Amino acid sequence: MAASTEPLPPSVSELLANRQKARSHCPINCSYLWRRSRSQPSFLSRLLRQPLSDTPSASFYRIYEFFVLDWNVAFRNELEYFCCSHPDWSVCDLPDPEDRDPLRYAVLAVLTRLMCASFNRRIELGLPRDAPPIIEDFEELQACPKVFERPPEWAERVDFLQERVIMPDAEGNELTEDDPNISEEFHTMNIIAPTPHIYFI
Repeated sequence: MAASTEPLPPSVSELLANRQKARSHCPINCSYLWRRSRSQPSFLSRLLRQPLSDTPSASFYRIYEFFVLDWNVAFRNELEYFCCSHPDWSVCDLPDPEDRDPLRYAVLAVLTRLMCASFNRRIELGLPRDAPPIIEDFEELQACPKVFERPPEWAERVDFLQERVIMPDAEGNELTEDDPNISEEFHTMNIIAPTPHIYFI
């Protein structure tokens, strides 16, 4: 996959500074309006008024935004969209954002691991990413080779944060390190955050 031309999403602090404004950009009942690239359209596209198509990086950055906002419904919906609507989008092919914001970079890295855990659970159950919405022969589907997702190489190289960061939940509450609801995956990066809902069928 070529290097991403997708602009980086807002920082964690920018998103948390005005949750309602951030959520207003992505009304759940109008996903066709915002499931598209945020890159600058070419002159020809603007001239022809062609809408920008969606990209793996654009969807990935939306997953990040919904996670930071602790917006469970949108987060889960976007995971399912990436997984099932675009089975040709491999998690391992997500381009390195080369982010200079250590917190955002760490969050993005962990999210690639969570995406793999989410998608691989379905695959282990015999539901490949390109499974049809209505399954007529589940045994035949289960007999297909299982192709599991893996995180991109760049995500494995992202360093954990030197200073601990606590990310609040949707109500603004901060979890403590001994809270049973904290995410172990984020904890390994020195981030205290609620465990996101990553599984769906």
